[in-house]
Amino acid sequence: MIKSSAPTRIDLAGGTLDIWPLHLFFGNAPTLNAAINLYATVELTPRNDKRIILRSQDLKIEVSFSSLSALPDKHPLELLTRTVKFYSPKSGLEIFTHCQAPPGSGIGGSSALNIALHGALNKFTGTRYRKSEIIDIAKNIETQVIGVPAGCQDYFSAMYGGVRAVKPGFLGIDSETLPIKPKELTQHFILCYTGKLRNSGINNWEVTKKALDGDKKVIRQLSTIRDCALEMYQLLKKGRSSALASIFNKEWKARKQLAPTISTPQMEKLIQSALKKGALAAKVCGAGGGGCVAFVVPPAKKQTIMEELNVRGGKVLPFQFVSRGHLNQ
Repeated sequence: MIKSSAPTRIDLAGGTLDIWPLHLFFGNAPTLNAAINLYATVELTPRNDKRIILRSQDLKIEVSFSSLSALPDKHPLELLTRTVKFYSPKSGLEIFTHCQAPPGSGIGGSSALNIALHGALNKFTGTRYRKSEIIDIAKNIETQVIGVPAGCQDYFSAMYGGVRAVKPGFLGIDSETLPIKPKELTQHFILCYTGKLRNSGINNWEVTKKALDGDKKVIRQLSTIRDCALEMYQLLKKGRSSALASIFNKEWKARKQLAPTISTPQMEKLIQSALKKGALAAKVCGAGGGGCVAFVVPPAKKQTIMEELNVRGGKVLPFQFVSRGHLNQ
């Protein structure tokens, strides 16, 4: 059996600008995120026949196909079926998937699962794609599944781990590990799940189209998000976290202007409760509309704020920022 796992992430600044071709019109600004120890896991077991069995613990789906040629394109497990077809294994197999992050939490669980899936199949079939190639393949298959261009930031944190700047450019997309220590950063963060499935509070493709069409409001807010990403990049590049909260707040205000539905009444109540107890900043993770909220807090008040969030109906998720990325066992 091959066991493959990859970390999820908390997005720190610059998200949405990691979508092609949007980043080209905003100076190829970096997107910053940090891997966390809530892992997506794929277990691949070879079979002696041609049968393909796919099991998703999170979606509570199990399906069986007689052979590779029987795999459909359109299916509730389409990411799995398309990826298995891409690697074209010569024998049957069983794939079991699970993610420690709650469904729809906005912390990159599906992308982490995608990287873990590619890692397992890459090893099983002996194709030996490089890490950078796997990221491109995973992103392109995801684009086929969702029907619009996919962002790339989640794949870099899942593949490489650490606190990371994802840096698009004219020759492709690269990334840089930032020198701030994950353990130090963990002391300043709380991750709270609202218990509500994320329903795409920001439709990134709609935002992209509006920006390309010259919508001044959208361009103004994306420019602020770009500036926040550049400011945070310089801060974390120096290994500092002192001004993190003010940048976090500035970016969050721009995102709410960009799409007010990114937040929900429940999320706003949790944010206000945490701020009253001493939290310094808050931001909804990912596309929002539900899922998780990340808080920047003084380490001395972290426990008090966590207790308040749990009392107010949130679910604080224990986590640590981590240096490790994708791992095959």
